[in-house]
Amino acid sequence: MKTSKFIKAIIVLIVLFIVSCGHNYKVKTIIYADGTCQRILIVIGDSIPDFFAKAYPIPIDSTWNLIVETDTTKNGDTIYIHKASKFFKSVAQLNLLYANDTSLHKNIERTLTLNKRFRWFYSFLDYQETYPKLFDQPSLTSYLDSTQYNYVMLSDKEQKKYLKEHFDSIEAKQFDDEAENGLNKCLEFTIINSCTDAIEKCAVNIEDWPISNSEFTIKRDSIINLIDGELDIFEDDDDIFDAIKRVFSIDSVLYQKLKSENDFKIYTDKYTLWGDVFLGEEYLNSVFMPGLIIETNSIKVSDSNHVEWSVDWIKYFTDDYEMKVTSRIINIWAFWVSGGGILLLLIILRRFYKRNK
Repeated sequence: MKTSKFIKAIIVLIVLFIVSCGHNYKVKTIIYADGTCQRILIVIGDSIPDFFAKAYPIPIDSTWNLIVETDTTKNGDTIYIHKASKFFKSVAQLNLLYANDTSLHKNIERTLTLNKRFRWFYSFLDYQETYPKLFDQPSLTSYLDSTQYNYVMLSDKEQKKYLKEHFDSIEAKQFDDEAENGLNKCLEFTIINSCTDAIEKCAVNIEDWPISNSEFTIKRDSIINLIDGELDIFEDDDDIFDAIKRVFSIDSVLYQKLKSENDFKIYTDKYTLWGDVFLGEEYLNSVFMPGLIIETNSIKVSDSNHVEWSVDWIKYFTDDYEMKVTSRIINIWAFWVSGGGILLLLIILRRFYKRNK
């Protein structure tokens, strides 16, 4: 899919990122029947001198066990495979990793839950990972119909396959353009509106602020028009804020006051995180459940107890993203107890029958 001028800056940074880094991630979570769990982060790519100092999609530290292996690509290049793992007594303990995250990722308020339901012969385990959307703005579903939305959520390869299977060349281009336009409108509105929301919250605390609250709606549109019309490309993150300063007539002194406000800091951190996520924070999230998987929103289930989700920036930038799976465990002991109880009842009934015969 193509992108608007508003997104071109990120495209440039993507290219730079791919050239300079190019790691891919795999996250594995193994859930055991007793509620304990193990998490494994696998990073494949160039050598990482200080593995635990880097901010990965999931938080880790030096208490994790690290194994480093090497492999060779088809081109003869050496790649490094870092496997960091740690055992947790409960999912709640694992969940604390996110609560205590101090990296930029702390702005994604991710949560993990595991609930166990006992039903005598069977026990059911419900596991869920929830990634709330980064900015509190209208959902992407407000801009796209259900078919377009599902299409946008596919990978590039899956999108090409979908277009080939459902449309001719002209219809495919029209459908892709419509989905692209809706996505771009959502991105532009989300980034700019979130920024102006933050400014509006901060303005009441800044002395000599030149813009009244009644002018904010008009100014929002002006910022979008300026960025999408006059600025062909962003050279760095400051360009968006230069546009803000121009439209709101903010001088350097007021802008420094704005930057010191907590609500604006939260926005700038999220904006930076969005750039990082967009740049390549895509990873495969695998969950291994005890027993048989009977329900999940994953589209890939294998080996009866293994599910996968491909997690990328759009998943939790535009909407809350939930990964859910339920498995069923057979309580063997319950069958033995029930069988023994039935047998004992039959013996009692037989003796009672003989006694009264």
